[in-house]
Amino acid sequence: MAKVEQIEFDIQGMTCDSCALHVERALKKVPGVRKAEVPGWKSGRASVVLEGEIDSQALIESVRKAGYGAAVKTRKPLVERQDEEPVSSDGRGDGRFDLMVIGAGSAGFAAAIKGAELGFRVALVEAGTIGGTCVNVGCVPSKTLIRAMEQYHLAGTHRFQGVETAAGRLDWPVVIENKDKLVAEMRQSKYIDVLAAYPEITYIQGRARLTGGNGVEIEGQAYAPNKIIIATGAQPWAPPIPGLQESGYLTSTTAMELRELPRSMIVLGANAVGLELAQAFARAGTHVTLLELLPRIAPFEDREISQALLGYLEEEGLEILTGFETQRVERRDGRYLLFGTRGDQAITLDAKQLLVAAGRRPNTAGMDLEEAGVKLGK
Repeated sequence: MAKVEQIEFDIQGMTCDSCALHVERALKKVPGVRKAEVPGWKSGRASVVLEGEIDSQALIESVRKAGYGAAVKTRKPLVERQDEEPVSSDGRGDGRFDLMVIGAGSAGFAAAIKGAELGFRVALVEAGTIGGTCVNVGCVPSKTLIRAMEQYHLAGTHRFQGVETAAGRLDWPVVIENKDKLVAEMRQSKYIDVLAAYPEITYIQGRARLTGGNGVEIEGQAYAPNKIIIATGAQPWAPPIPGLQESGYLTSTTAMELRELPRSMIVLGANAVGLELAQAFARAGTHVTLLELLPRIAPFEDREISQALLGYLEEEGLEILTGFETQRVERRDGRYLLFGTRGDQAITLDAKQLLVAAGRRPNTAGMDLEEAGVKLGK
């Protein structure tokens, strides 16, 4: 028989919902913890269900390392059970979760909420930052920068005779700081605060791996939910260009984190992401060279759209080369050298920064999808 206990802790130092999540994660790290809950930072408490002989000091120390204080309030035994995994009487997995959603971005979040509304016990698993691509590194930050640079650009453009405006001074670090504040506010209000309103959803921080059947392993802990949804999203991809990995490069994520505006930038890839970031940096004052392997920019849109965009962007000062094949990349004296060909012509380009916007690939590596019989297409 395995001993099962519940400990209530008084927690000191929590000032926001993120603090509550940090304390939960710290408690869940301790071996033998079956469940850990912090019912909001204002409660000042945490509840832990333990299995086996666990010293409460280990829990207190884990919370301390996370930057908070903890003291035991109550400790009481719960029902004892056999050493085997619990078996659900309703046939829903191992009795802990009816549904496990892997990936806490917009799609996974919506699935978890729908599951909770249908009455399921839901686990929402995230290996990175809650909120996924859109709020953290996609739509919210990129459109904020695009809009800010649009205003700056329009201020310096004389669109009507007799009306003169000036762009003034651009404080790029402040623009980035405000963008980061907006991202943090929206992540808090649209994800963390919303999650707190659904007690049926258990948030698990960690990387999930499928182990066969309906088995899932997360940071060494085994689970067997009844149903699993994979909503792990995608990440920036870079082509296998000689010297690229060794030289380093910006992605759509890291480009929006630059605290110093570069004087020049090469953007590799002229589809949606490459185009919008290239224009934003160009409007901020960076000399941008935009490269596309295919014969035209926005290659998957109608030809007329590509032609119109080409004209607009060139009017704004972007240098655009289509049909460009990159041969290799080097880094010398703090600058990027890019060697390539355009038709029969050999071309060498250099810039302070290199942004690779060559598409995205699914976040499925290391999940052992084949163990669960999941087949992937091209």
